[in-house]
Order: sequence, then structure tokens, then C-alpha cells
Amino acid sequence: MNNKPNLNEQALIEEYFTYLCIGTRESYDKKTIKQYRDDIWEYWEITEFANLKDFNADRAKFYRDSIKTSMQTKKQKMSRVAAFFRYIFKDDVIKPKISEALEVLQLTTKEKGLLSKQGIREYPTIEEFNEMIDFPVNDDVDRRDKALLCFLLLSAGRVDAVRTLPLGALNPKTLDFVQDPTEGVHTKRNKYIRSTLFRFDNRYIDIIKDWLRFLIEDKQFKPTDPLFPKLVQGENNKAIYVLSKEFYSTQTKINEIIAKRCKDKNIATYSAHEFRHLAVDTAFRLARSGRDIKAISQNIGHAYLSTTLKQYANMQPREYMQIIKNLTFNVDEQSRVCDLTDAELMELLKNRFEKKRNF
Repeated sequence: MNNKPNLNEQALIEEYFTYLCIGTRESYDKKTIKQYRDDIWEYWEITEFANLKDFNADRAKFYRDSIKTSMQTKKQKMSRVAAFFRYIFKDDVIKPKISEALEVLQLTTKEKGLLSKQGIREYPTIEEFNEMIDFPVNDDVDRRDKALLCFLLLSAGRVDAVRTLPLGALNPKTLDFVQDPTEGVHTKRNKYIRSTLFRFDNRYIDIIKDWLRFLIEDKQFKPTDPLFPKLVQGENNKAIYVLSKEFYSTQTKINEIIAKRCKDKNIATYSAHEFRHLAVDTAFRLARSGRDIKAISQNIGHAYLSTTLKQYANMQPREYMQIIKNLTFNVDEQSRVCDLTDAELMELLKNRFEKKRNF
């Protein structure tokens, strides 16, 4: 073991980050690359800066057993570390020693069981959402917060994209919007996404339209200004916060806004990402065909429908079990040939025969 990082080994890690930036088919954003950097360095620190080329199953197991996080986070960390070692051993990955070590960088059978228990994500109901936005608009902050909550739901946007979205990205007439990384929008893997807002409820739409009008007409915001600006202290009164023309630099403040509005209504605190789950759940309930479901998936930026079905709007056991219990044959309904009563049907047939006789 080494007591401090070896410069040659650091160069190997930096080479991998360069590869992530420009050498892969996928485009990784800065946040993702930082996650890779943090996890690889964490592995190195846990193994006391051991020579990376000496990677083996024992070292992989020691690292795996040292991670004390949720199962989902642990799985992601090991996946990123494994990807790094696949890169540096790209010519030797089929060797038994390396292959065995990479196999260790996975959740154990027991941990996979725990992950399945953690896998059902809690997100607000539409009733809770309606409570959340039911507050009076006394100032600009209230107006912004109400519009932000509605936009998070109707856009199903990721919080980093929403906080970096410029005003000009949203068309006030069509309510179509573009998430363009070249315009500074922080999308996952720098993906360019064209979407439109869901039309779940006209109340939500009106709140967003009023916010757009307010920014454009009253505040004279330009297309390049933030759609949801941060607050700054007033020049004359430091106790008062006013809207600026600055973007939020992190998602923390967005989640704090949501937490406050949840607390005000005595509702469980949800994160911004959980509005994305609610949006998908609501849209699925309204969908009438497979084509509708495919459109929902593409509208939230997924190239594959399987991603949406696997990751979003998973039902709680009590909900899907109730649905299954209602999937029954109904003898009365099966025996009916139409929605008419027996008396109405007999009258219809009688009139039909009368017409034929007269003809």
C-alpha cells in the first residue's frame, strides 16, 4: 500500500476523465464526470492508494464492503469504478483475474434483495400537489414559487434543467419548450430535448402563463434571463428579498422552496425529482393507447420506453394489488349485448319489425 497518490497513477485517472469528455460515444456532462471522479478517488483512498494496476478480487471486495450508503447509491458507485477499470484493462478484461475482480463490483444477493425493498419511490399525489399550490400570492416570491411548482409538474423536467432554463426556451403561445445544452441548460448527458407541457389542468397552465406575462411585461425579462430567477437581498432593505436576473447555481435552493411549501401545508417533504414521477404517473392514468405512452416517454426525454416504464411511476403494492383484484369477469356485464335495458331492447326490436312489415 502507498501512503499518498502516485503521480503516474493520477495521470492514468486523468486520462480516463479526458476519455469521458471526448472519447466516448455518449456525451457526459460536468456533473456526471464529477461523480466519476469522486467515486474513483474514493476507491483509491479506501484502498490506501494501492497501485491501480494491481486491481484484484480481494481489493474489490474490501472496497465494496466499505461503502456505507443506500443500496442504489452503492450500486452506482461500483458501476462507475468498474467502468474505470474496464477502461484501464481494456486489453486484459478477458483475463480471469480481472474478470473475477470486476464481478465482485456488484451488489451481493442479499443487497439486491434490500435494493428491491428500497426500489418503490414515494412521490406526491395530485391531491397533495393541489394543496401545495393553494396559497395566496402576496408578492413576487409567491408568484414565482407557485409557477415553479406547476412547471416542475407539467414539464416533468429534471431539476438541473429547470433551474438553468432561460425564459426564451418556453414558447408562451404553444407552451413548447427546448432544453438545449448549447444554451446553458443542464440536461442529463447533454441531451437536446424538445418537449411540450402536459395539459393536466388549466389552472396549472394559467399560473405558468401569468408568470410568463409577469416576467416579460412587468419585469422586462429578456429571453436569455432565467425562467425561475434566484432571490437577492434588496438594495435598500436587506431583510427583503427580491427577484434577480441570476440563475440558481445548484438544485439545493429549488428543493428548499418545495420543502417550505410542503411544510406550510403539513405535507411530507418531497424533492423536485419526485414531481417528475408524479407527472409520469398522472400522464399514464390519462393515456388511452400505446402511442400515448410512447409520446409521454419521448416528451420527458427518454429514447427508450423501457426506461420510463422501469424507472418512473412505480405503484405501491397496495395500489397494484387493488388493480389486480378488480380484474375479474363480471357475469352481468358479459351477458349484456348493449347498454340498453331489456325493455328498451324489446321496444327497439318491435319497432324494427313494424317497419319491415309496412315495407
